[in-house]
Amino acid sequence: MSLWVKRTGQLLMAALFLLACEDEASLLGFRNPKSKFDVRFIEFPVHSSVIWVDSIRTSNYYWTGETNRFLLGSYTDEKLGTVSAGFYSQYFTTNPNIKVASNATLDSAILQLRFDYYTYGAITLNPTQFEVYELAKQISRNSAGYYFNKTSVPLGPMIGSGSFNINPLEFKDKFNANKQDTVIVRIPLSAAFGQRLFDAAVRYGNPTSKKDTLFGVFNEFVKEFKGIAVKATSADKIVGINPSTFLSRIILHYQTPTIDSLEVNLSFQGSAITSFNEIKSDRTGSEVDINQYFTDFDPVTGLRCVQSGVGLFTKLDFSEFINFLESDTLPNIAINSAELVITDVESTEIFPSPGELYVRLLDPDNRLKKFNRQKTSQARERDQKIMNLYNNSTRTLSPDYNVVNVDSVLTIFTETSSFLSLPYSSSTNSYRGFFTLYAQEMAIEEPDKPRFRYYLLYPKNAGKNVNRVFFHKDNIKLRVYYTLPKPN
Repeated sequence: MSLWVKRTGQLLMAALFLLACEDEASLLGFRNPKSKFDVRFIEFPVHSSVIWVDSIRTSNYYWTGETNRFLLGSYTDEKLGTVSAGFYSQYFTTNPNIKVASNATLDSAILQLRFDYYTYGAITLNPTQFEVYELAKQISRNSAGYYFNKTSVPLGPMIGSGSFNINPLEFKDKFNANKQDTVIVRIPLSAAFGQRLFDAAVRYGNPTSKKDTLFGVFNEFVKEFKGIAVKATSADKIVGINPSTFLSRIILHYQTPTIDSLEVNLSFQGSAITSFNEIKSDRTGSEVDINQYFTDFDPVTGLRCVQSGVGLFTKLDFSEFINFLESDTLPNIAINSAELVITDVESTEIFPSPGELYVRLLDPDNRLKKFNRQKTSQARERDQKIMNLYNNSTRTLSPDYNVVNVDSVLTIFTETSSFLSLPYSSSTNSYRGFFTLYAQEMAIEEPDKPRFRYYLLYPKNAGKNVNRVFFHKDNIKLRVYYTLPKPN
């Protein structure tokens, strides 16, 4: 059989199949007046409020796949007040086998940081000024899951200060294009601090006791050199710094009597290193002057917002949809399409919107709903049963719902087994996402199966950026197409 004949036959069969599927219309185009199904559309208003969540995890190197970033600077938003950010980090040698000669001498100690081109706030060329401190208290890898935006650590002596001046528009272009250019800032650290570090390196290369080996043993090193904190003192924007590169490090320049321009490098990257961002906000006098955690707040202007970093999120109430499902007039309803839409979003060049928003489950007390992690508890068995009743369209933030990660937050999964997210469209100034499978599971009534009413709009990488977005409460809609069987 020729390829042409075979292909023509396939197309003919496909056409006949499509005609056969036209159950509701004859070949003349007359629709069957006795359709067995009734297809309808309804748009539900979604009640909402603003809540302030008390703890946004900001630690790096904690969950595979998330962004690792230092945040530094501050910005002021007339609607949400002032936001400021700084970071804390341990550091450790990049070469545990290094041997520094006993007759070597230190030339200088430098803090070098590489930008990752993230920036938020003013687009002016005003400089950002900052200070560097030693930590007075050790931070722990075991507590990495509990370092939040509101966490602070006691500071020791200041060991350096400096400034940088970036072009925000250039940074935004490179960030959006995922450029890999190298832009760094270098500042000198105090001679006393550098000498302490260098002396430890020299002793490590020429040990006389076990204590002399701490420079190459991480758990011992961080007891003596607890880490650094970097805080902005003057800024009108917040920038991102990449800790996951060799270009961000502490450099000890030294020489020996015979060799010049040698280096000892100490890095901020790695699974053993603990680092996190401290992010503060002052909303006094702003449109969202909320000062209590987990409390529903309804601005008089009808404003709704999502702000990363500081934990301002929008709570959604699906009660109208649930009341619809629980009515007595909807037996055997089939959800054809369920879509959450937010229109007329405010986004500007200075304050661009988050690229996507996640939808996570919320308890009635406004806390994120979490899967119980105790393997033998009744609560865990109950939570597992609920996820089974929802046919796994409700899961934790782990790809496998049986492997509960440390966050354990319950979220909605779509037909493609991905988190329910609302991508932002700059062409329509809107967020929209489909959750048809989950809506259908909500429609199916079973014993001991709850219908969750409350949800939280949660931005991606909430602890690694400070993006915000505004929209009006009347612009949040739930659109549902559904089918009902007609009675005989």
